[in-house]
Amino acid sequence: MRFNLALSQLCLLLFAFVMAASVANAQDDNMPPPPPVSSNGSGTGSIVGRVVLPSGHPVNGRVRITLSTLEIPGMTTYTDNNGGFGFRSLREGNYVLEIAADYKLYDPITEQVRVNRGMQVVLMINLKEKSSSVTSSAGAVVATAELDQRVPSPAKKEYEKATSLVKEGNSAQAIAHYKRALEIYSEYLMARNDLGVQYLKLKQLDAAAEQFEAAIEINPKVFNPRLNLGIVRVEQKKFMDAIDQLTHALSIDSAQPAAHLYFGIASLETDELPAAERELTKALSMGQAEYSIAHYYLAELNMKKGDRDAAIRELKIYLEASPNGEKAAQSRTLLEELRRGHN
Repeated sequence: MRFNLALSQLCLLLFAFVMAASVANAQDDNMPPPPPVSSNGSGTGSIVGRVVLPSGHPVNGRVRITLSTLEIPGMTTYTDNNGGFGFRSLREGNYVLEIAADYKLYDPITEQVRVNRGMQVVLMINLKEKSSSVTSSAGAVVATAELDQRVPSPAKKEYEKATSLVKEGNSAQAIAHYKRALEIYSEYLMARNDLGVQYLKLKQLDAAAEQFEAAIEINPKVFNPRLNLGIVRVEQKKFMDAIDQLTHALSIDSAQPAAHLYFGIASLETDELPAAERELTKALSMGQAEYSIAHYYLAELNMKKGDRDAAIRELKIYLEASPNGEKAAQSRTLLEELRRGHN
């Protein structure tokens, strides 16, 4: 049984800010070894990494890094001039990293890390600015306000006017102001992304994709355009391309439930059921009730697996969490059909 993936109607309530940190457990050959700090322990594990700005560029100041466990109150170091940091002689166990940059500009970041015996964990941590992200009705993410001193003041004014119009629900006029901002400064990444979001809301998918692709060309390390392009590809039913874009997005920031949700949906559509189940479950564990829509797609997954009871269970959970959700009516209809077929 097929479900109608009307994704443009999903009202995802994304977090007010995007948490940071793309974690890799293999050495990045392009990352120079940072100055390590010894824990004075007898362990053989280590944690090394680099802190970068939201744009992906090196930090322009020293950032405090604190490493702690239940037994250790905290070891503190600071990044070097390239944002590098490191801790060595770590015993096997779970650690908590706290990253504190300029509190006026960036949100603090907390990262949990597991170190196994003799293991080197490599982290790339993107700072996140305090400005909130805005979620569109299509689930797309509007750009956070990255600092970019190169943007001319007239372009910024056009962007701000467009953002105000979006809040008023006036997409048509907002689009005009985003375009004016880009006429003044074509490399305005935030304007590209947010213009694409408005096109996506209006179901102008080709135009939306064009803007997200242009934003990625400006900076391929920024999360929001990657996620948004993945959403567009799902809308266009280009599921393999969607998976590619969402894989890139998750490599930039793996802490975002929206990316896992859409990755799960695209995987479901390509019958990659283990991947779909993994990603949808991650979206739920990270986003909790705000991502209860994942239960709906888990019900479809279980239908494909032939597990009627599990499908019924997922639909019931979804309806309990979101009785007035976007898929509530479809879920009730399907639930009745499954129950009748079960008798």
